[in-house]
Amino acid sequence: MIPHIDLSVDPSFPEGVPMALPPEDEISEEGYGFFRDVWDISGVTHDEARAVVDEERRLVDLVDQVTETVEEFEAIAGAVEVGNPNALPPNLADKRPNSEILEIVGDGDREIGVLDGLEIGVAGLSYALSSIGCFPAASCRSHATPRSWADRPVVFFAAERTTVHWLTPLVRDSGCGFGDGSDRGNLLLVEAPSISHLMDLASRILAQVEQQRH
Repeated sequence: MIPHIDLSVDPSFPEGVPMALPPEDEISEEGYGFFRDVWDISGVTHDEARAVVDEERRLVDLVDQVTETVEEFEAIAGAVEVGNPNALPPNLADKRPNSEILEIVGDGDREIGVLDGLEIGVAGLSYALSSIGCFPAASCRSHATPRSWADRPVVFFAAERTTVHWLTPLVRDSGCGFGDGSDRGNLLLVEAPSISHLMDLASRILAQVEQQRH
């Protein structure tokens, strides 16, 4: 069960929001925009973004198939991300003994997270934005736990004005909206009622690029 919230979004071109890539001297190993536990993923290639978008879709579909509540989705998605079998619902192995989820999570010895350490549901969009010259600054799929710093699925990013114009119809058609992230720097954001919308936007971005290549 993919979480969905009641959220009104504004897909119109975000007039008045700063639109520029961050100066190189303001980007550190911890990224840009005064966020914690972030890192620089700029300069992603189209093929790299395609791989993450496709893998993210596969993982979300797998988690969706074995969950019936928002809490279950959060627990299993988190377990998949970091390879923590202790975070799985205790009856999952009994109810779904053949689920690929169990193999992906493993026995807890995994050192590297899936999707290069980003969260399921926002990783694909972060990589898609990077592949078209944007600078992803932070992302959160929103969590059914007190530790969630975002109350809705969101990706903060920096981009030039021409890129935002290009993105605007794709944001609208995917059911997402823009927001103002300028309290953290030259940033805007994309938000949505669910990660399904953000994943759709990521797919539309890559498909548009592929269409324009032909």
